[in-house]
Amino acid sequence: MPLLFAVTLFLSASLLFMVQPMVGKMILPLLGGSPAVWNACMVFFQALLLVGYLYAHHLSSRFGPKKQWLIHMGVLFVPVAVMLVAVVVGGKHTPIAVAEGLAPSGDASPFLSAMALLAVAIGVPFFVSSTSAPLLQKWFAYTGHPSARDPYFLYAASNAGSLISLLGYPLLIEPNLAVAGQTWVWAVGFGALILFIAACGRAAANPIGVPPASAKLAGAKPATGALTASPEPPPSPARVLKWVALAFVPSSLMLGVTFHMSTDIASIPLLWVIPLALYLVTFIIAFGRVPAWFRLVIGNLAPVMILLLVFLMVASSYVNPGTGITLFLHIATFFAAALMCHYELAADRPKDVTHLTNYFLWMSVGGVLGGLFNALFAPLVFPLAYEYPITLVVACLMVPDLIRGGDGPADQPAALTAYKRKVARVLDLGAPVALGIAFWLLVSFVHGRPWFAQMVRWATVHLTLRDDTVVAVLLYAVPVMACFFFVDRPARFALCVAVLLGVHHYRSEDSDIAHTERSFFGILKVEKHGALTRLVHGTTLHGSQINDSFRLHWLDEAQAIPMFTPWDTLATAGPLVAFRPGEEPLTYYHRTGPVGAMFHELRTRKNGADARAHVAMVGLGTGSVSCYALGPPRPWEPGYVPGAPGQKLTFYEIDPAVKRLVAETDRYFTYVSSAEKRGAKIDFRMGDARLKLREDVDRKYALLLVDAFSSDAIPVHLLTKEAVELYMDRLTEDGILALHISNKFVRLEPVVARIADELKLTARVWNDHNEGGLTGKTASSWVVLAKDEQTLGVLAKPATTQVLAFGTRNPALITLLKKYGPDVSAREAMIREYGDDFGRTKVGGEKPKDVGLAPDDFAKKHGPQTKELVSLIRQFDDEKESMTLGRLTISLFGPMFHPLTVIPSVRLWTDDYSDVLQVMMIKEVQWMRKIFGLSTPGVEE
Repeated sequence: MPLLFAVTLFLSASLLFMVQPMVGKMILPLLGGSPAVWNACMVFFQALLLVGYLYAHHLSSRFGPKKQWLIHMGVLFVPVAVMLVAVVVGGKHTPIAVAEGLAPSGDASPFLSAMALLAVAIGVPFFVSSTSAPLLQKWFAYTGHPSARDPYFLYAASNAGSLISLLGYPLLIEPNLAVAGQTWVWAVGFGALILFIAACGRAAANPIGVPPASAKLAGAKPATGALTASPEPPPSPARVLKWVALAFVPSSLMLGVTFHMSTDIASIPLLWVIPLALYLVTFIIAFGRVPAWFRLVIGNLAPVMILLLVFLMVASSYVNPGTGITLFLHIATFFAAALMCHYELAADRPKDVTHLTNYFLWMSVGGVLGGLFNALFAPLVFPLAYEYPITLVVACLMVPDLIRGGDGPADQPAALTAYKRKVARVLDLGAPVALGIAFWLLVSFVHGRPWFAQMVRWATVHLTLRDDTVVAVLLYAVPVMACFFFVDRPARFALCVAVLLGVHHYRSEDSDIAHTERSFFGILKVEKHGALTRLVHGTTLHGSQINDSFRLHWLDEAQAIPMFTPWDTLATAGPLVAFRPGEEPLTYYHRTGPVGAMFHELRTRKNGADARAHVAMVGLGTGSVSCYALGPPRPWEPGYVPGAPGQKLTFYEIDPAVKRLVAETDRYFTYVSSAEKRGAKIDFRMGDARLKLREDVDRKYALLLVDAFSSDAIPVHLLTKEAVELYMDRLTEDGILALHISNKFVRLEPVVARIADELKLTARVWNDHNEGGLTGKTASSWVVLAKDEQTLGVLAKPATTQVLAFGTRNPALITLLKKYGPDVSAREAMIREYGDDFGRTKVGGEKPKDVGLAPDDFAKKHGPQTKELVSLIRQFDDEKESMTLGRLTISLFGPMFHPLTVIPSVRLWTDDYSDVLQVMMIKEVQWMRKIFGLSTPGVEE
């Protein structure tokens, strides 16, 4: 009997937690790949779980076992009918269908769209499955089995099924089954679940023994020989509130950790699964059989882990253990805090099974509130991600009081007891205030004192420690450690942690931040650093612009272009007056980088016929690419036609907040408005890029740039085989596709190479790590793809040809290349060009030695760019054979656009499969993959 119920709960939980990442993955592309999608999914699932528990509570409270069984069997067949309709009506004819028409468009709420998508796709089946945990445990109590006195052990079996399903999805199901196949597996599993539930209901309606009296319906007379059970009064409001709070903290922390990980790495099911799996593990442990000393261990471990994380947060300027260790600490802290809360929740469960469904109902309420706090309340109220540290503080409030009788012996005078309580309350407020003042003085005033600097130097010398380590320990570790002395007073402990985090946040507020805005798709910050205005999404720079505070002094104007005669002054005055710094593209759109090269190719091919061809951009950013949009042709330009329009540029953007900041006001960025003033036509298509591109069958682009990132996370659905096929369908016959693949954690080059190889496309990559000291330019990696090499034009040529076409960094080298060609010795070319200034001689038959001018003197005479040439040639020739101008070009400019290397072991990314971990560059992730025998070709080869 227990085995039947355990297997049924195991199957039910497995289906519940298989469908969550599966449906999350299915709707992710419709919501722009935002990390907030999983938070929205969790709110939906927790809300339906609450509805399911409410249904189970009312069903088991109002009807007898047999009637419950019959009613529930009728309810079970409703999702079967829904899935049959999905098979017949759905576009893919699968049991679970996603209605793409519900995807957000324009200013529609993405959160509400996510709720609608989930409700249509899986709402009814998930609701019915979610009723199993409380209902089957109540039914087991009706069976009269000896174990029916305490049916909570079945909850551990339920969570074990959930955990196995969660871990099995990314490791076994997702890599081996397409999404359509996964939905059919789930449907077959649901059919099996109906049969098992029918068997459990039959057992409850026909008990083998006499159930406990507490399992009977209220008002029913206990049967003769019924097992005695002490009735327990209904839970008090304080106890219910405690249940809700203990369930709230793990739920909120789980979503906070998930959002933290998926924002900067990748919004993929596997990173969603890890915190959720650990969340379930805490339930398994808490509701299992654990020794009495476990409470003491977890009650001390959880606050220690919280304090370690707080230390990492407040001392982030001095402590950086690396991405892998940082993520591990976040996850480990979440696990410890969740286990502490769930253990306290399990320990306080009602002994009377009459209150079982009520208990699970309030537990579910806490989980829903935690999800709503992170997914709905926080984005609307908090400008930054404050919900995570706030929940950590609430977790400190949940630390159990492990020291009983803190007011002293029971026989001490009542007045003394009251006095001690009054002192404790005063200290509950006074200690945090004192700690906060001390922390403020340490980090604001002590840090800058000479005597503190001497102390740090002494410690670094005598203790062989780094300066940062000493400062972190003295200024941050000591105040954080002081919090632990108050761990036996949860309110005091929580306030101390809150004060440290509050002081840190107040001091770390950037005075350069001009605006913050938070939406479903992330946190946007507009920062003004001197002459630059920057847009930061999460933790990643998404563009910058030279603002109005930039002014070129008249002396700087004279130095910008050398002027030796009045004619020089006239020749340079015009360009300087016409120069508009705010219309120069910066960051990874710089004219000297890959994007500048793409537009050069577009404007020069076909004798300039494509100069004003229609161009599109996926991802608005700051609108930097608008700088390349040309106005109407001028009369002196080739192919001039009176009345011809300016160039059309279409932006595909999913986040309305970005459009408001960049295109609907000139307060922060003027790239878009400047382009429109020039006469360019700027168009916006709001919504997910793939959906909008699929709709735009009548549009063809000569150049399509894809640069859509949520912070630094990868919208995986924009980098799949199907996505690239769609992009290519929206190009003209000789159109070029450009993919921005810069990423701190994931190496995307082999992924794109594999897709290009599969689709028989010509591809070139430029890893532009050479910022060259140019104002506002940042490193970036771009891949260009086309149907053949001829379409890419100069972009598919050798580096020297590319440099001659659009290289601007070193005019002196370009002059040499034009005169002498890439195969000539660089030394010989310099001697021919500059004579004795770079001359050489032989000394006693040894290798030639340079006797020309020193690099600095050479630069003074022939221009600053030549210093680099002289230094590189002499250094290289002293160590190896003579350098050619071609090799010198690659040394200075890099390989420019060059072919990608296809790694066969990197599997093809599709809408059904994408192994992000295979190409992840986090060392700890690669180490774990090697332990399990998994390859890491994206990094190793």
